[in-house]
Amino acid sequence: MLSIVIPTLNEKDNVDRLLSHLTEQMEDGDEIIIVDAYSKDGTPDIALRHGAKVVFQKPVGIGLAKTEGAKHAKNSVLVFLDADCIPAGDFLKKMKSHFKRKDVHAVGGLDLYESDSALWKFLYDTYSTGVFYSAALMHKLTGKYWIAANNAAYRKNLFFSVGGFRSVICEDTDMMQRLPPSKKVKYDPELVLTLSDRRFRENGFFRTLGLWLWSNVLIFAGKGAPTGGYRKG
Repeated sequence: MLSIVIPTLNEKDNVDRLLSHLTEQMEDGDEIIIVDAYSKDGTPDIALRHGAKVVFQKPVGIGLAKTEGAKHAKNSVLVFLDADCIPAGDFLKKMKSHFKRKDVHAVGGLDLYESDSALWKFLYDTYSTGVFYSAALMHKLTGKYWIAANNAAYRKNLFFSVGGFRSVICEDTDMMQRLPPSKKVKYDPELVLTLSDRRFRENGFFRTLGLWLWSNVLIFAGKGAPTGGYRKG
């Protein structure tokens, strides 16, 4: 069974759409945990209407929000999603199929994007697909594994063995740096999430990539970039 953790801050429309897709796929024992940063738009009410558990936390960064949600999880497998995504119709089924194997400790899926522009969607998807397969290749060669934090699943004991996500930009890279190499990780390109392109639209695609690159450099240097002003929900 899965515990699905989703951080929110004023995500009324997105969380309604996402939970509608998830609840269609859930089975008895699965749960959704919304970690809400005191939204003003009714997001918690919508989450409760869909049967989700709602936990409140001050806006201290999306990484710590996900870790807080994980602390309230009843199941041994944690799935981390962002509020502005749409899972493929068989997303949870595929995720569970991997964790039926005891030798699988973490799973990463493929992020694609929705956009009003066919050109930008092509660029976003090309970038994201390239990152996914690069990470899978790095894992195959070295055992180190980077899993996008908005399409990731970990066994709870593994996640908390390093304290969970921290409050830095690119909390997934930070997690990779702290976890030891392991071959017990699966990359599944059919485990697809479609993400909103709102961050790219709001801050610019190349500017956002530059910020992520700089944060990764800081993480590799031993100090992550603070999340002030970035994805606080």
